[in-house]
Amino acid sequence: MATPLKDGRPPLTLVKETPEAAPVFEFEKRPRPAWMMSAEQLKQWAVYARDNSLDWMRFHAVHSPYYLGWSVRGYRRLCRRWWEARHDDYRQQIATAKLMLRQAKELPRGDARAASESKARALLEVRRAEYKAHKKRHWIRTGYCGLAVAGGGAATVMLGSWWMQLLLALAVVLTGSWFGRPETPAIVPVQAPTRTSHLGEDTMRRVLVEAGAVPEKRGGEIRGVGIPHGEGPGIAYAVHTPSGIPAAVAVSKKQQIASALGVHSDWLDLSVGSIETLLHVWVASDDPFSVVRPSPLLDHDGPINTFRDGIPVAFGKRGDPITLHVRDTSLIAAGATRRGKGMLLANILIGAAKDPWVNVRIFDGKGVAEHNPYAPILATFVKRNPERLALITRLIKEEVDRRSDLLDDHGYEKIDDDNYEQAMRLLGGRELFIVDELATYTPRGTSPWDDEITENLSQIAAVGAAVGVLLISITQVPEVAVIRGRLRQNHVGRAAMNTESGQASNTILGDGMTGQGYDASKIPLDQPGRFWLATPETGVIQGRSYLVKPDDKRKVVAEAYEIRKAAGRLPGQWRDRIEEQLQGETGVSSAAGGPGGRGRIVRVGILDRLSAMARATGRGNITNAEVFTAFAAADHARFGRRDGETEEGWSARVGKAVREQIEAVTPDLKVKRVPAEDGKRPQGYLLEDIEAARNARNAP
Repeated sequence: MATPLKDGRPPLTLVKETPEAAPVFEFEKRPRPAWMMSAEQLKQWAVYARDNSLDWMRFHAVHSPYYLGWSVRGYRRLCRRWWEARHDDYRQQIATAKLMLRQAKELPRGDARAASESKARALLEVRRAEYKAHKKRHWIRTGYCGLAVAGGGAATVMLGSWWMQLLLALAVVLTGSWFGRPETPAIVPVQAPTRTSHLGEDTMRRVLVEAGAVPEKRGGEIRGVGIPHGEGPGIAYAVHTPSGIPAAVAVSKKQQIASALGVHSDWLDLSVGSIETLLHVWVASDDPFSVVRPSPLLDHDGPINTFRDGIPVAFGKRGDPITLHVRDTSLIAAGATRRGKGMLLANILIGAAKDPWVNVRIFDGKGVAEHNPYAPILATFVKRNPERLALITRLIKEEVDRRSDLLDDHGYEKIDDDNYEQAMRLLGGRELFIVDELATYTPRGTSPWDDEITENLSQIAAVGAAVGVLLISITQVPEVAVIRGRLRQNHVGRAAMNTESGQASNTILGDGMTGQGYDASKIPLDQPGRFWLATPETGVIQGRSYLVKPDDKRKVVAEAYEIRKAAGRLPGQWRDRIEEQLQGETGVSSAAGGPGGRGRIVRVGILDRLSAMARATGRGNITNAEVFTAFAAADHARFGRRDGETEEGWSARVGKAVREQIEAVTPDLKVKRVPAEDGKRPQGYLLEDIEAARNARNAP
């Protein structure tokens, strides 16, 4: 029962809701094209279409000869693509398998070699079988397609009407033209950046594919490592080659890669990284050796330890210094005249000059003033004297034996950083023996000592480095007659400046080096000082010597003089056994360039020495005791008094040696009784007898 409402409100009722009316959108009508708006505009459009069609026909009619040429090029490209599809990358895979087989054969005999060789042979057989199957499938596809095209074309020509033959001819020409169309536009916009400016993953994909190092279909597998970064005058980058394609394949195609990058091969460095597929790339957009750089040693103050730190003698392709250590490597440098051999030697000398423990000895076969500035600090400096060179090579061989015995007696296996100071004090420093211009001394027939000089130099180069005796040989005649085989082989370090031929380059660097790309005859003539350097430390690299001017030499020598003076290592401040023996044999010293300081050493004979000594006494004679004492002072090793030797024994030994030297020169000089200062008349020689023997010997 419903309860009546007391508040007077109307009762609730159910009312059906009516939806609101949907909004009505009004759209504008699509505008008609302009040509439909009037007959005049339609007529104008038809005229434009007719003119454009005529222009198109005229253009292609005029260029029809181009299409014929494009057609020939297009079918040539199709043939090339067919040939590449026939080979695919199976040849590369077979070459890689052969490489693996050769490497396996080089392993030591054993199970590892047998397993590696078996694996490589199996892989090679699989690759050859796959290649054979691929060629078979390729020929089958070619036969089907060729039969269809040839059959259809022959039917059209023989059975079709003229217009069908015309269409067939047009189809043949247009097909060839399409594949032979130019790949680049006729007008190429000027681009400021070089091709190496954007060295990166995409660029290296293109370059390695164009160079033939990686097949085109595997180019997408090339992956960059890191980001390109500046290194010296160029850009460095690294990429991973696809699996199965070693980076060495790219290294072997250096010229093709340089061509793809648009640079000279000398501006490019390629090397294999820590794994076989890692390729390191460095490339410059300009010749890195076109600049001339002064030696960094010109701004260096104080002494240099050339054993530990080495000498910066040149800069490499990337601008980094090339350092040679005066340690355990003998060097031979050769090349044509005025090609930079002297500049390389100058860089070595200004570094060695500031090391007090390096005894520098120079035999200059050219006889010019090139090395005169170094004379005050040189232990030996001689010009154009084959006899003295033969003599000093004998003495240096003896010095090598003496040093070997000393190191053995003190238990030193070799000279190293740990025993360096002790070994230098024990041995008396390191010997840097330089022969500048071998052509003056080593060719047969140049002197009576040519064979002896060559043999002695070969032995010094072979065994001297181990005991601190290093040989540097320079020549501008890189021929076998000058650099004989054994002499070249015993020089571990070799530097080749520009040469006249690849054969001359091989004479310096070694047989077959030209074929490996190390050809000094291709060094530009406008870059003196540039060379190929081969040492155990650097490998085979290119470099260019730092610039050292004549004034720079004098400045460095003045600094080196004070350094050596403070260390007590100037000529005359320390006992030089080699110079002592040279002076004893010849009667004249060649230390610091000899009496004139220019290296022009004239041999003083026994009669000249006796004459000078007799005049010095002021008595017109000289006693035997005075002669023996003078000889002992000049060459203590030969004529000095030995331990345990009596006065009589020493006099008898030295007297016999002096008489032998006199008799070898003249039989006319006899021993006589001569007046001495104490009133006695000991045995000796009269000045007038000495002069008479000299005159008789010099008479024609």
